[in-house]
Amino acid sequence: MAVLYKLCIIFPSLKIIFLFKFVIIFLLSKESVSKFLRVIFPRYYFLLLILSLLILLVLYFQDVSTYWWLAVNVSFHAALGFLTIPLTNAAKDRGWDKLFSFTHGLSVYCTIVILILSIIQFFIYAA
Repeated sequence: MAVLYKLCIIFPSLKIIFLFKFVIIFLLSKESVSKFLRVIFPRYYFLLLILSLLILLVLYFQDVSTYWWLAVNVSFHAALGFLTIPLTNAAKDRGWDKLFSFTHGLSVYCTIVILILSIIQFFIYAA
């Protein structure tokens, strides 16, 4: 069960990175990229939040503190990423460059942390 969860977290993270880097930037105009990201990222973080909360619930009934700590961190960063999306969009729309830069950086940080923690979870559980 936990391996399936980890794969469910790792693959969306890798898909978003691959999709954004290699497909979206080269194929879409700047306006289209902005519209696409406003649709995809809230759903991406929501999916990660739901998956991480489900595994957190499963791990709550098992007595494995390492997995619990990692799952709490993944859930926290998924929730933080999900909550910063509206603020990031509002800052971009209003031209608040410093706030946009901060919230965008926070979103990137959350994505990287989720990916790293998920890979760590995968290899710890597989061992």
